[in-house]
Amino acid sequence: MDDRLRIGVVGTPSYPIPPFNGYGGTQRGIYDFLVGLNKRGHEIHLFGPGDSDVSGLENVTLHSYVPVSLWASGNDQSLAVKKELRDEHFRRTIDELSRMDRENPLDIINLRADNVELLGELVKRFGSQRIVYSLHNVRNQATVEKVNRLGVTSIAHCRSHKHEHADLPNIHVITYGIDVGAYPYSSDTLLENDDSLSLSVLRDLRERGTDYLINLGAIGKHKGQKTCIRVAREVGLPIILAGTPQDRDGTTQFRDYHEREVLPEVDGTEVIYFGNANEEEKKELLRHSRGFLFPSGYEDNTWTEPFGRAPVEALACGTPVVAYRKGSMEEVIFDGFNGFLFEDYDGALDAVSSLSRIERAHVLSTAESKFDSDRVVGEYEQLFFNIRDSRV
Repeated sequence: MDDRLRIGVVGTPSYPIPPFNGYGGTQRGIYDFLVGLNKRGHEIHLFGPGDSDVSGLENVTLHSYVPVSLWASGNDQSLAVKKELRDEHFRRTIDELSRMDRENPLDIINLRADNVELLGELVKRFGSQRIVYSLHNVRNQATVEKVNRLGVTSIAHCRSHKHEHADLPNIHVITYGIDVGAYPYSSDTLLENDDSLSLSVLRDLRERGTDYLINLGAIGKHKGQKTCIRVAREVGLPIILAGTPQDRDGTTQFRDYHEREVLPEVDGTEVIYFGNANEEEKKELLRHSRGFLFPSGYEDNTWTEPFGRAPVEALACGTPVVAYRKGSMEEVIFDGFNGFLFEDYDGALDAVSSLSRIERAHVLSTAESKFDSDRVVGEYEQLFFNIRDSRV
């Protein structure tokens, strides 16, 4: 049996793959996945926006029908135009997949976009057996039921994520991972080392003689930046907030939260708003922090974190995480070893006050042993082989 798979990977045209200039955890995950498949010699066809960059991956071909990512910074097209371009991109994606499949059958089509209409069209064209749907944020039960009826293989990021989609048939857990080796580890916090710093915000904090806390990611009630600010003020440590509100489809709820709950608290001294951090800025911010605050789902109890890439990026840098005990976090944070889990506000205060008890080497070890993307790619690869071989 041929040990080389022919795979179509369908992403959204929202952000470039990889997203070197800011927001895009899903796209970063796709890129890590592509890197791993490429190293294993598989033939991969990526469908994503034209400003993606897979030029260093010799086995990956980019197919794009949108020249610039629809939600990238600076794209000021109207919402209606963006929807039209997105739909056209997906129509042409399906047509190209069909053409390729007629010439040389694909082994797997891996959908990495939460679009059940697109999933339905893929099933019509290719059947359900060789389609693998990597779930992200499917929160609507009616949508879950539609996926159920389509009968495709689904992938959850962790056991909690699987539980959120418990009615789906043939759902597998492949715990999320990152390229741990790409993140710079530090055994010490900002004040405990004399590393050179490229970010002025960190140089200023060192001159002031203080460590800091960090929260990095999309801004909104579901992520809980208001709680981060309150905790940081009470324990007496500055906090850096890195990220932007990610409103789409004409809504303003995240921007409203940002303007109402976050920006009025920003003073540049105790509460520092960094904005969008690019890949290298993010790594420096994470590496030198005393702790990463992640109260996801604490303020908005309707939100359950599917996994949480940013906390694992912090772990890869040796930075312990203080997280709300909900969703995926019990599978990521091992209480008292690589961080702390809290259940209420007082618990959050106690956890942050206890960060010095955490060995940063232990923090890194959990990232390396549990959350590396090479393991993720291996598990996907085995599943793909099983699906292909079952059809022979």
